[in-house]
Amino acid sequence: MTHENRLVIIAVIYNSHRETLQFAESIRQCFGNSASVVLVDNSADKPGSSFTDKILAYDFITYLHPGKNAGYFHGARHGLMHYMQSHQSYPEWTIVSNVDIIFETPEFQEKLDSLGTVPDVGVVAPSIVSRKWKTDLNPFLVGRIPLKKLFFLQTIYSNILIHNGYVLLYWLKKIMNMISGMAKGSKKNEAGKPQNIYAPHGSSIIFNHKYFERGGTLNHISFLFGEEIFVAETAKRLGLKVVYLPGLKLVHDEHSSIGNFISRKINAFYRQSLKDIMEHYYKV
Repeated sequence: MTHENRLVIIAVIYNSHRETLQFAESIRQCFGNSASVVLVDNSADKPGSSFTDKILAYDFITYLHPGKNAGYFHGARHGLMHYMQSHQSYPEWTIVSNVDIIFETPEFQEKLDSLGTVPDVGVVAPSIVSRKWKTDLNPFLVGRIPLKKLFFLQTIYSNILIHNGYVLLYWLKKIMNMISGMAKGSKKNEAGKPQNIYAPHGSSIIFNHKYFERGGTLNHISFLFGEEIFVAETAKRLGLKVVYLPGLKLVHDEHSSIGNFISRKINAFYRQSLKDIMEHYYKV
């Protein structure tokens, strides 16, 4: 099958217009005009002309403002459906991403295409380096989460104070790991060899056309969170591999949209997402 576009980037905005401009400029520097970009703005209010004038100056960008917050993957699904209205086939590669991402890899497209001939590659997890923690967020999960870990998270998410305490401990662990890594010298996969994993980090996921052509979708069961498990389980059902490719480097400014501490609303989204995962994939 001939694919009209080699690469399409579907990015979802939520109160992160400053980051969107940085995101767009990094795409221009990395891909020139070879990538098509669809921006879906989930923000409640339309941004001013100072933003839209700048973003529409990039002739490879289509900007959509549906007028409601559809959630991460459902917003991305809206963008992909808009793209497919004027195209006869899925692109060779589709990147679904937050906008708090910076593309930093020269020859990104060529390195990605090197996986295109590998049988049954459906999803690619790039190296996503946290600007805050200086660590790679991928591989997100090498194997499936044990059920006992899900029950543990169920307890954590049951109370907002416990949830925020857990986040604080997570931060402290990250800080200690970062200090330890700086002291010892961080280990990197310099060879950039592909690695089969279970799930990619949700901030930026690369889909091969086979994912969609075999019946995969972006129709995630939850409004927010759990996208990684959804993609992993979909790929598994379709007989496709999820591959971590450390040679593809992105930089991530974490939590630019939802903040660092957990609000009651965000806590509710975590609880519902975990409930959906346990009922739908683990049959609990």
